Amino acid sequence: MKHILKKIRNMENFDLKGFAKGKKQQKEQIGGNAIIYTRVSSSEQVDGQSLEVQIDKCREYAKVRSYTVVGEFGGTYESAKSDKERKEFNRMLAFIKQSNKKGSSQPVKTVIVFSTSRFSRTGSTTIIEEVEARGAYVVSATSNYDPRTPVGKYMQLMELANARFQNDEKRATTIENSVKALLKGRWIGKAPRGYDQKTTKKEQIITINEEGKLIRKAFLWKANNKLSNEEIRHRLEAEGLHICKQKLSELFKNPFYCGYMAHKFLQGDIVQGNHPPLISKEIFLKVNGELSKNHSGYEQKIDKEYAPLLGSIKCPCCGKNLSASISTKMRKRFGRTDIGYYVCSRKGCKYNSSTKKVHEAFEEEVNRYALSDKVSELLKMQLTITFEYMNQENRERAKSIKANIKAKEKELEQVETNYALCTDAKKQSICEKVMTKLEKEVRDLKTEFSKVNTEILNLDKFIDFAFKMRSNLFELWELQGLEGRRRLQKLVFPDGFIYDKNNEHIEPKKVNQFFLLKYSYPTGNGDKKKETNREKHDSSLRVLAAGLEPAEPFTCPATLSLQLAWSQN
Repeated sequence: MKHILKKIRNMENFDLKGFAKGKKQQKEQIGGNAIIYTRVSSSEQVDGQSLEVQIDKCREYAKVRSYTVVGEFGGTYESAKSDKERKEFNRMLAFIKQSNKKGSSQPVKTVIVFSTSRFSRTGSTTIIEEVEARGAYVVSATSNYDPRTPVGKYMQLMELANARFQNDEKRATTIENSVKALLKGRWIGKAPRGYDQKTTKKEQIITINEEGKLIRKAFLWKANNKLSNEEIRHRLEAEGLHICKQKLSELFKNPFYCGYMAHKFLQGDIVQGNHPPLISKEIFLKVNGELSKNHSGYEQKIDKEYAPLLGSIKCPCCGKNLSASISTKMRKRFGRTDIGYYVCSRKGCKYNSSTKKVHEAFEEEVNRYALSDKVSELLKMQLTITFEYMNQENRERAKSIKANIKAKEKELEQVETNYALCTDAKKQSICEKVMTKLEKEVRDLKTEFSKVNTEILNLDKFIDFAFKMRSNLFELWELQGLEGRRRLQKLVFPDGFIYDKNNEHIEPKKVNQFFLLKYSYPTGNGDKKKETNREKHDSSLRVLAAGLEPAEPFTCPATLSLQLAWSQN
């Protein structure tokens, strides 16, 4: 009777049906189309939750509940911070979306997983919600609840929350154990480039490999020769180590190479490691001292033709590098742009000097270092020893490059043989690309070898050039462009110089010992004169300097290279 009355009331309100809200839900029955999603985090997880076990369990669940499995996803060992990052998971979502489009003959309403707790390592509900947003829901083959009901949904959320709690607890324990290992000098994770690593529960063995030896050279080139990162990168490539400029910069800043460890788990602390260092701490700090001189990533632009001494000339008041400017008065009134001044840009310092007077004083100072014949033979002997020392590294480089050329040529020969015997067009195309790449690498290596070998063989020419440079120092400086002049200034006056306006002369802060080897003062005459800064430099050379060590290279117009350095006074 009640049923009949309800039907009558519905018929009475039939004319208002078009204004009703919501959609009448139809009770879904067990069964229908379903897909299976399985995964593990690593290939070592075979402790009862391996892929095979998961698939079998999910298939059994589908069979018992009369589901028709129309697709299986996952089935591989992949790991990520969340399921969103997995290719198979995204492929599954796309399949569900496509299957549930309007008019589809095989809509998918169920995703069967082994366990909801394993469905997302993060324990986040957003993964479940993503599936539900596409018209499906997730069921667990190892749980006995229906997530379509309020109670079942609650149990599913609790299972995810519990999984999240367990994962967070495991992570905290892992971090604690990792910190303990780091404090004991044991590295966690993969060792940086240049090291081979063998780690077991009982011990960890980290050794320097062949790449590490080349990385050591890179540090030494940076510290001792002050080469640019780009030049170092080209040298490394010539010896078989390919590295991009960003990675090289990161490598120079990694204290692991000097025997220390930095890790985010240490929260800003540095600890000494048990691994063998590639370089000393002093070399590492020296390299990063060079890097820190340029925090902004580029050198100060010094491209003023009228002020070539920028970068070397210092303010006598505050010691800072001077800048330069054209006389505004002469430029506006007479249009002259050849009258400039070296000025101090420091706030409160009003020092300035005429570029013309400074350049005249610079010429006079440089001409003072013309070579004396008294020490010529002795100096030649010293230079011969110096270049022999410098060429030790070049010989090692030449040997390494030659071996690399031989290996590349052998590899090229093998590819050419494969190309000749291959009949598959696709494989032939691949061989052609590889051959082109190898041929270019061989050419570049031979060019680098020729350059290094020339430096080894031209010892006499280097020495002759050194003497010619001493005899014609200012003339050589005038022939250079701005970059060449700056490099020559840095070679002669490593720490720069100041200009004394009162006496109108240059006072170097330090002079390369090679250019000072010409003075000989008699002793025992009893005469004592007041020493100027210049005389202090001169009087320190009564005895020949202990040695000339290699430093940064200098390229002359004739493309010869001179490498000289200075001793500490």
